[in-house]
Amino acid sequence: MMTFFKNVSIILIFSLVFLGQAQSDVKLSNFVFAPLIYNPAYAGSSDGYSVTGFYTSQWVGFEGAPETLILSGHDRIGLTNLGAGFDILSDKIGASKENRVVGNVAYHLRLSQDWLMSAGVKFGVNNYAIDYTLLSIEDQSEFGNPFGDLSRTSLIFGTGFFLHRENFFVGLSVPNFLTTSYIDDFRNTLANTTPNFYLSSGYRFELEREVYLQPTIMARFASGAPYSALVSFNLDWKDKLFASANYEHNVTAGAFIGVRVIDQIMIGYSYDTSVTTFSRYNGGIHSLMINFRAKERFRRDRCGCFTY
Repeated sequence: MMTFFKNVSIILIFSLVFLGQAQSDVKLSNFVFAPLIYNPAYAGSSDGYSVTGFYTSQWVGFEGAPETLILSGHDRIGLTNLGAGFDILSDKIGASKENRVVGNVAYHLRLSQDWLMSAGVKFGVNNYAIDYTLLSIEDQSEFGNPFGDLSRTSLIFGTGFFLHRENFFVGLSVPNFLTTSYIDDFRNTLANTTPNFYLSSGYRFELEREVYLQPTIMARFASGAPYSALVSFNLDWKDKLFASANYEHNVTAGAFIGVRVIDQIMIGYSYDTSVTTFSRYNGGIHSLMINFRAKERFRRDRCGCFTY
């Protein structure tokens, strides 16, 4: 019985932390494979269109454990300097669910023979919902709709900048400038969104012909939250085999392995674990990834720093 209550307490604490983060921006440990989620200026930077899907599961074996599904894609618009893309997110934990649909548009400008810069905007909608039928409510008068769903929708607007050359990049972005509070019928605040500022950079070293090592870093700044930075080391072996290791100070550590099964399709798996005492209970974070890409249809300038 004591073990049961201990596990319940741990889940409740974790859920409060997760809900606070879920209403900001999702942070993937392998952000190199999903840059568009964080920075709209990346739209159209690759050589041809690319679509990437992620599925992430945490606290495996626990009912109501967090699950996240992400789909993103982008391409250059014809022979213009414009790029366009989308990202879709579905985030679920317990009785709460968040769905997000976002569009991205970027303008690319050549600064010199080697350097290019782009600026982009994000725009979309976010829906936050709670299914009260999944909860055990003792005093139903405390909730406005205890037998159904509570649903709240808000707008998303963000921007970003991306400077790069063949083997280096730096980006600055705010995926959503808008601050929103989700309030129920009794004026109780269920969740808040606050702007998150991301600063990312990386450099690609060629170890030997078609074998690259790319250290990257992504730092996040948010009001009311501690500064955080994620460091990763990414290996690209002849565009066929991919591996990476990542670490976020006092938060998580993990690894990724991916393989290109055919020229257009890559699949991968990552595992992250908490570096705190929660690691004994949460079972880690499992992520599956699949990417489809098309070769360039026109002659384009490509950022060689990101794989996608």
